[in-house]
Amino acid sequence: MSTDLSQFQDAFFEESSEHLSTIEDGLLQLEQRPNDLDLLNRIFRAAHSIKGNSGMFGFTAVGQFTHKMETLLDQLRNGNFSVTPEIADILLRATDCLKLLIEAARGGQAPGSETLQRLEDELAAAAEGGPALQNDHAAVSHRSPASPAGIPPHTGLHHFRITWAAPNWLFQRGLDPVRMIGELEDLGTIVSRQLDTSRFPVFESLDPESCYLTWTLELETPKEQAVVESVFDFVRDGGDLTIEACGPAIPPVVAPENSEPKPLGEILVESGVVSREILDKALSQQKRLGEILIEQHAATPQQISQALQKQGETSTQTKKSGDAASIRVDTGKIDKLINLVGELVITQSMLSSLGTHFDMSQLPVLIERVAQLERNTREIQERVMGIRMLPIGNTFSRFPRLVRDLSGKAGKKIQLLLSGEETELDKTVIESIGDPLTHLVRNSADHGLEPPDERIAAGKPEQGTIRMNAFHEGGSICITVEDDGRGLNRDKILAKAVKQGLVTEGEKLSDDQINGLIFRPGFSTADTITDVSGRGVGMDVVKKNIEALGGTVSIKTTAGKGTTFTLKLPLTLAIIEGMTVRVGRESYIIPLVSILESIQPTATSVNTITEKGEVVEVRGSYHPIVRLSEVFSIKADCNDPTKAILVMLETEQERVAVMVDELLGQQQVVIKSLENNFRKVAGIAGATILGDGTVSFILDVRGLIELSRHGVPVAA
Repeated sequence: MSTDLSQFQDAFFEESSEHLSTIEDGLLQLEQRPNDLDLLNRIFRAAHSIKGNSGMFGFTAVGQFTHKMETLLDQLRNGNFSVTPEIADILLRATDCLKLLIEAARGGQAPGSETLQRLEDELAAAAEGGPALQNDHAAVSHRSPASPAGIPPHTGLHHFRITWAAPNWLFQRGLDPVRMIGELEDLGTIVSRQLDTSRFPVFESLDPESCYLTWTLELETPKEQAVVESVFDFVRDGGDLTIEACGPAIPPVVAPENSEPKPLGEILVESGVVSREILDKALSQQKRLGEILIEQHAATPQQISQALQKQGETSTQTKKSGDAASIRVDTGKIDKLINLVGELVITQSMLSSLGTHFDMSQLPVLIERVAQLERNTREIQERVMGIRMLPIGNTFSRFPRLVRDLSGKAGKKIQLLLSGEETELDKTVIESIGDPLTHLVRNSADHGLEPPDERIAAGKPEQGTIRMNAFHEGGSICITVEDDGRGLNRDKILAKAVKQGLVTEGEKLSDDQINGLIFRPGFSTADTITDVSGRGVGMDVVKKNIEALGGTVSIKTTAGKGTTFTLKLPLTLAIIEGMTVRVGRESYIIPLVSILESIQPTATSVNTITEKGEVVEVRGSYHPIVRLSEVFSIKADCNDPTKAILVMLETEQERVAVMVDELLGQQQVVIKSLENNFRKVAGIAGATILGDGTVSFILDVRGLIELSRHGVPVAA
């Protein structure tokens, strides 16, 4: 009988991600507070949890590497030496490597042994108080063929093979075998472990208070055998313990067949496509295995494709329902939702009893109970949406490490200040804003902030500052990325735009229009291309991703003072606040976040400009008029702008006046994707079902502007 632990692996990977975040955040703080023992203990506990849990699933490489990190962290905890920038850098790079090891374990792949070995040597050297071996390949020790990959041999170490059949009474006396194995880990490195469940009886004879487990462990330790035996002093009676000295460590335990997908390389070797020697050589390079084998002409693309297909079939056989996206919810939110459902059931029961014997004298009671049902429904809606709301601090937490790395690459001193981390927004929105925010931070670090000598010459502090803030504003969330750098160079941007043919020489543009040019694909004012920026492929990503979420991006800049980017996003993508408008017999929804005001213009404020169409003057500024009746080829009740209603909309610093017949009112609407259920339609962001059962389209403001410019109606 064997125990299938694969069903718990998803929880392991999720928890490991949280522990890795704790380690990385803690190390960044540790650079500023090197004597903070509580912080060191928190980092150590997170690493220890990963090591302990990885051993349970047979992820040997993860456990062995984490043990090396633990050794160095333990030296720091004991005060043998203090945290230096060099040690912090080693630990951060080790954390990155640990992430790759865990991802490799998730995909059933073998880790790159060369990088792993080099980092292990650096960790070992740092733990011994010696210099970190950054790139000294000559110092990398040669392993014997029998030793497991990634485990360098040590002189003066003992190798013990431990076989322990735990006594039946182990659980009854409150003893924890996992804790005992943890004591062995404290003595050295467990290079292999195997759990034997063959002693389990048939189900009818199973005693839930008895222990039927047997462990086989391979321990590498500088301690003598007597010290190892002392770990089992309290469990010798009734059990079977064998500790014997041995030579090379036994190979890692092979997981049961089909317990997880086989590595691609193993499939290729078993199929006779490549030899073991070619595979080992390929794995030593930091590339995708398939690409390496094709480059070396060791395998054809068709053979790689077939192997990947076979790997996918294996993965599908063992895929669990837990692979679906998950979200952790505060139990308080669940409790409130359950209470509201209870109230809804009571209201429904009251309405049912009223409907059984109803007469007109009970009409006031019916109206009151329907109003109560409406309140319950609205509150349940808010609570359900609240379940999907997560603090944006989860997204912000990635940027301290990013800024630290950018600071080193750019040769600048940069501090990052975060605020508003507790601000909540929809999980889907949070998952989509990571890339845009990353590009904005990189832009501020590379383009915005000046080098230290330039800042000092300008009378600024040597250290530049990037501020990230999140806050609610009405029914939206605003995220700002601000720097105290040189600001946007208006003349340089305009000159580059003229050179690229984006604007014509002498064309009059407002500051907002010039600033908006940096969002054009391929546009960059960088004089040289670096590994941080300069290719013009970042800011257009910001614009596209934020627009796809129904949000906007604005820029505020002052020469010599700095630049602030403001992202304005809906709180959720499922429900929006909208204004219902009527054009002829059709009704449309305009997102409330885009509406500035509604006006009824005078005859003198409406004009026609050659090749530009109709415009309306509003407080000294002229804005184009978009007739929905022309865009969608429908008949409007009123064709005279002075008798119709103009709804002023704004997006990306552009304002337009949309001409409608009537404003029907403001309401919350549930967005239904038109693209998923029909096809993408220009000028339409989605659809919704109104209270009377009719379907109404939700307008895409940016799409309407583009359609009006090109004079292309949606339905010709």
